[in-house]
Amino acid sequence: MVFWRCLLSLFLWLTVSPANAGEWIAKLPESVVGLSGSCVVIPCTFSYPASGEPYTEFTGIWYKGRYESTVYHTDTSKITDAFKGRTSLIGDLRKNDCSLKISSLSSSDAGPFMFRIEIKDLDKATYEKNKVSITVKETPETPTVSVEEEVTSGKPVTATCAVSHSCPSDLPRVTWSHDGTQSSPSQPHLTSYNLTFTPSREDHNKHLSCSAEFKGKTVTGYKTLKVKYPPYNVNVVTRASVKENDSVELNCSSNSNPPANSYQWFSSNVMLLGNKHTYKLERVSRYTEAISCTAINTVGKNTSAPQKISVLYPPYNVNVVTRASVKENNSVELNCSSNSNPPANSYQWFSSNVMLLGNKHTYKLERVSRYTEAISCTAINTEGKNTSAPRKLNILCKYE
Repeated sequence: MVFWRCLLSLFLWLTVSPANAGEWIAKLPESVVGLSGSCVVIPCTFSYPASGEPYTEFTGIWYKGRYESTVYHTDTSKITDAFKGRTSLIGDLRKNDCSLKISSLSSSDAGPFMFRIEIKDLDKATYEKNKVSITVKETPETPTVSVEEEVTSGKPVTATCAVSHSCPSDLPRVTWSHDGTQSSPSQPHLTSYNLTFTPSREDHNKHLSCSAEFKGKTVTGYKTLKVKYPPYNVNVVTRASVKENDSVELNCSSNSNPPANSYQWFSSNVMLLGNKHTYKLERVSRYTEAISCTAINTVGKNTSAPQKISVLYPPYNVNVVTRASVKENNSVELNCSSNSNPPANSYQWFSSNVMLLGNKHTYKLERVSRYTEAISCTAINTEGKNTSAPRKLNILCKYE
């Protein structure tokens, strides 16, 4: 009876705490995650007591539960039917690598699993204390997109898409939502995919997305881009019109990130005083030249097109315009020309200070004669009026 008790103790010692405790050690995670329909790899390394002799014959075995199913065996005929053709030892036992691959994963493959090693001319042991379970997911994990918190338009930047997968031999198909130079992992176990691109201002507050397709199942991760860019759409904004001799306030509008923090004002390329968002012009006139502004932020600057201010003034340079000469007894059409803002919208015609009928831009004189007196006109707009000098017509008549 004592013999059998000792023999049982020896068996438990070999399977649970083998000889030379601390040397029969297996290292593997407590759990791994796999995607249904894909494969999963259980990373595994092991050690055993070294005796100085080179061991060349190893038998690796993986069990599910407490020996209820043989998941993998060096002798494939001993593998349980449910796992036949779906498992392989991707590690090299001679290099202490016992990593296991399970293909066509399903929810029934949850585990737990444990590894056993048999070494010819040495010993054998089952690493029961080092069990691993598989979490089988129906949906892949969402990729994680990483990029600098702030990027600058026109300057190349590299973003990284971290994809979680369980099957190095069947990597997902990864696509980006942005054009650029893509690079994939150089080794199957790496999970970071890079994209080098040059952001533009149009990318600001837009999503940079990375999609990973696993056997028809696609998941997408994204990061909102924060793009710094210099001012654009710079414009001088002011009132639609201003009366001559009044003052007017001009605003420099722009779009930028960060917002413009300094400004310059110009008139005919001459810099005016002032570095604020607004600029006040005193006593504008019809001769005031176009104004432009430059908006500046930490990234750069941009200048608006020159803005001509609409100055309201009454008519001036009022003249009666007609043909150089007209034959006596013929009719003649007169035009009242002027310069004003807004344009003249009403007119008055005079002969020797007597108002003639007519309030149009043109006036027709019937049967002119050598005695027809000089004609003048008054041009009128919303700002006032002005009258031309009298115009004496050149009448061609017969000598009598």
